[in-house]
Amino acid sequence: MKWLFTYLTSSIGKKQVMGASGCLIALFVLIHVVGNLQLLLPDAEKAQAAYNLYTALLTKSKLVLYSFEAGMVVLFIVHIYLAITLKLQNYKARGAARYVVDDRKGKKQFPTFIMIWSGLTVLAFLVWHLVTFRSGSYSYYYYVNPELMDGIVVRDMWLTVVEMLGDTVSAVLFLSAILAVGFHLWHAISSAIQTMGINHPKWTPIINKLALAYCVAITLGFGAAIAGTWATVNMDLFNTKATIEKSKDSNYQSFLERLSEQPVEDQKAFTKRKSFRGGPDFSGKKYRFGGEGRGKGEGRGPHYRKGESIEESQNPEELGEGGEQ
Repeated sequence: MKWLFTYLTSSIGKKQVMGASGCLIALFVLIHVVGNLQLLLPDAEKAQAAYNLYTALLTKSKLVLYSFEAGMVVLFIVHIYLAITLKLQNYKARGAARYVVDDRKGKKQFPTFIMIWSGLTVLAFLVWHLVTFRSGSYSYYYYVNPELMDGIVVRDMWLTVVEMLGDTVSAVLFLSAILAVGFHLWHAISSAIQTMGINHPKWTPIINKLALAYCVAITLGFGAAIAGTWATVNMDLFNTKATIEKSKDSNYQSFLERLSEQPVEDQKAFTKRKSFRGGPDFSGKKYRFGGEGRGKGEGRGPHYRKGESIEESQNPEELGEGGEQ
C-alpha cells in the first residue's frame, strides 16, 4: 500500500484525483440541469407535476438518497481540499517568481486564471442552495397528484423553486452563480482529461472544444430554466400565477400536511377518490379525517365533505365514492 500513499501524496496523484472527482461532479451537474428543464413545460400544472415527480423520485428511497448525498459530500470535500492544497503548493513553489509579471496572460484562457475564485463562488452558491432548497428553510409546501407516486403526499419543490426564482434579486444571484459554474467547468474539464494522460496534438484541441460546448450547454440550460421561470411568474405565462395561488392556499396546505401524517395506504385510497381527481377547490373550505371530533373507533381513514366546516360535517361514512352526498 506504500505505492498508493506515494501516489496520492504526489502532485500528479493529487491532480488526477481532483480531476476524477471533478468529472463525476460535472456528470451530476448534467443530470441536474436536465431535471430543471422541466420547469419550462408550457403548462404550469404539467410543469408542477413533472418537476415534483422528478424530485420525489430522487428522494423516494432514504437509503439511496442519503448514500448519494454522502458520496457527493465526499467528492466535494476531496475536490475542494485538493484544489486548495495544490494552489498553495504552487504558490509556495513559485517563491519570488510570483511577483514577476506573468507573461502567460493573454496566451491562456481567462477561466484558467480564475479557477480558484470561480470554485469558491460555486462553493458559496452550493451552501446557499442547500440551505434554501434542501433543508426547506426558505419554504416548505405539500403536493399530491393521484396520477403520480401512487397518490401519496410529496413535497412541492416546484412551488418552492418558482417562488424563489420569481423574485428578481434571487434570479439574478442564481444566474451569476451559474456563470461561475460555467467558467469553472470550461477549464476544469479539459484540464482534468489532460491530467489523466489524454494529451495529443490531434485530440487535445477537439477535447477543448467539446469541453467548451459542454459548459455552454450547461450554462444555457440552467440559465434558460432560471430566466424562463422568472418570466412565467412575473409575466404570468402558462397560467402560472393561478397555479401558485391554488397550490399555496392555506386550507389546502393545512389539509395536505395532515394527510401526509396518515398511513401511506390511507393517502393512496383518499387521493384516488373521484372527487379528488383534478384537485378539488379548497379555497375557503375546511376538511377533516376519519375520527376527528368523533368517538373512538368511528373513523375509518381520511375523508372530507366539500363546502362544509369540521363542525358541520356530521356523518362522513355516508359519503360515496364521489366524496359528497
